[in-house]
Amino acid sequence: MTTMTPRQRVWRAIRHEEPDCVPWHLGCTAPMRRKLEAHYGASQLDDVLGNHLAKYRPRAPDALEEIRPGHFRDEFGVVWNRTVDPDIGVVENHVLKDRSLAGCRFPDPHDPARFRALPGFIAEHANRFRYVSVSFSLFERAWALRGMTELMVDMLEAPAFVDELLDALVAFDLGLVEEAVKYDIDGILFGDDWGHQTGLLFGARLWRRFIKPRLAILFGAVKRAGKAVMIHSCGKVQELFPDLIELGLDVFNPFQPEVMDLIDVKRRYGDRLAFFGGMSIQRVLPFGTPHEVREEAQRLAAELGRGGGFILAPAHDMPSDIPVENVAALVEAMQAQ
Repeated sequence: MTTMTPRQRVWRAIRHEEPDCVPWHLGCTAPMRRKLEAHYGASQLDDVLGNHLAKYRPRAPDALEEIRPGHFRDEFGVVWNRTVDPDIGVVENHVLKDRSLAGCRFPDPHDPARFRALPGFIAEHANRFRYVSVSFSLFERAWALRGMTELMVDMLEAPAFVDELLDALVAFDLGLVEEAVKYDIDGILFGDDWGHQTGLLFGARLWRRFIKPRLAILFGAVKRAGKAVMIHSCGKVQELFPDLIELGLDVFNPFQPEVMDLIDVKRRYGDRLAFFGGMSIQRVLPFGTPHEVREEAQRLAAELGRGGGFILAPAHDMPSDIPVENVAALVEAMQAQ
């Protein structure tokens, strides 16, 4: 029997067909990546960890400019303080002081420099499922520009301004999608956190008013190109799953065990939606023993992998408080399938 490639396994899972083993992917925060590189003595962690997916970020060369130590200005003009969190950071300024787009610099999504490295990336990851990440796609980019409190008040007091802002962001994202799907990639991942540990940040009614119709445009562009549509949204957002399925979503990430019953969610939606995540970074990985990590990985693979529709991964990029022994145990369990 011929062994499937990682790319083939992921595609089978997305198509709700059971692959020869459950595909997996272990993402890392920057501090954890350094920790694992030192532990394994390798800089190519995808190979060491056996990762099945590969992510490409279509950033312009000047997308992040360090204006002083640990502080970076992004291509929209927002300054991020990364002195504590080196992966994302904390917003230090809001470009949109008023309910107007005046003064907001929208970058060019069609800049060829964004995709100059993509052909080499595709060749390097020929056997992996390759996707392009459109992070901070709608709500997140809007609050970064305007401020979260201000944006939520705007949704109620100035919906026309929020429409204008989100439409401008859709145009930017759509440009990225249009360029990305020209290449031999497998999917597009949109990143847009809508939830916290106990529910939606701004409610399903406002989500359907402001976000859903714009996702329809973005998802439609990806589907027409024959690529998989993926979304990353942290928190307890499962009340939106029927809407996301209606829009054509293929893969939901991060599938957090702290905020949803994984078995029940897979049972209810697993014939129409594939799930990417499942392994707790709040309990099992940081606080369990290597034996407990192996057992949990085996349980998730057996119970959620049945019939396809599941990619095993930590429920978010792994932070540095996870012992490397537990990461090794997770890899060992996956490779032993």
